[in-house]
Amino acid sequence: MTDTIADDTDLDEVEAVTADAFGDAADERLPVAARRALVTLLTSRFITRATHPEAWSGLVDYEDDVRARLEELFLTLTIDRDHEVAFKRQSAEDGTPVLLRREKPLSRDASLLLILLRQEHAYTDAADEAVTVSRDHIAEFLGRFQTDASHDEVRVDRRIRAAIAAMERIGLLVPETDDPDLYVVSPAVVPLVTTTELAHLTRLFQEASGAELRDDAAPAAAHAHVDAPEVDE
Repeated sequence: MTDTIADDTDLDEVEAVTADAFGDAADERLPVAARRALVTLLTSRFITRATHPEAWSGLVDYEDDVRARLEELFLTLTIDRDHEVAFKRQSAEDGTPVLLRREKPLSRDASLLLILLRQEHAYTDAADEAVTVSRDHIAEFLGRFQTDASHDEVRVDRRIRAAIAAMERIGLLVPETDDPDLYVVSPAVVPLVTTTELAHLTRLFQEASGAELRDDAAPAAAHAHVDAPEVDE
C-alpha cells in the first residue's frame, strides 16, 4: 500500500517527534485549531470534512502553517477541496527519515475492489450525493475474476468478506446503519487513487486475468498524485 493510507501513527510518537522538531519556542506555537488539525492528520490515514469537521476547519483556516509543520517532518500535504479530503505523504526526497509505517500490500481481491470503488466515483462530482455500493454488486464484480466461483461458494464468500473488510479497515467503505449489505464509498478514494493509478491497476488485472475492466471510467481531470497501491501477485 501507499504511505497515504498507512497505519495510523501513534499519538505518543507524534508528540515526541513534534516536540523535537518544533522546540519550545512559545512565539512559534500554532493556534489550538491548527494544532488539532496537525495532530489529526498525523494520526489518521486521511481526514474529510464529514468525518473530521473540526480538524478540517482548522486545516482550511491554517493550511500554510500546517503544511509547513508537516514539511519539517519530511511529510507533504495533499488537499482535494472538491471532495473535501486531506492526507499526508512521506517526502520522496532521498535520505529523509521515515515517519509513516507502511501496510502490507493489498490482496488481489481487495485491489480489485479498490478499482471498483474508484470507478463508482468516476462519473460523479463532489456536489453529488454519497456514492453507495451493494454487497451483491461487489460480489458480481469480483466474481468475474474468481476461477473457483463454481466450485467452492464458501471460499468465494470468505474472499468477498475479506476484501470488503480491507476497504473498511482503511476507511474507504462505510456500512450503512440501516442496511448492512449497503456501503458508502468514501470520497477519499478519488484523490488517493488518481486516474494514472486507476489506469495502471486496470491494465495490471486485464493482463493477469484476461477479464475486462472499464478502463474508460476515470474522469479526464487528474487529481493529486500518490503512489499506486502494491498488489500481492
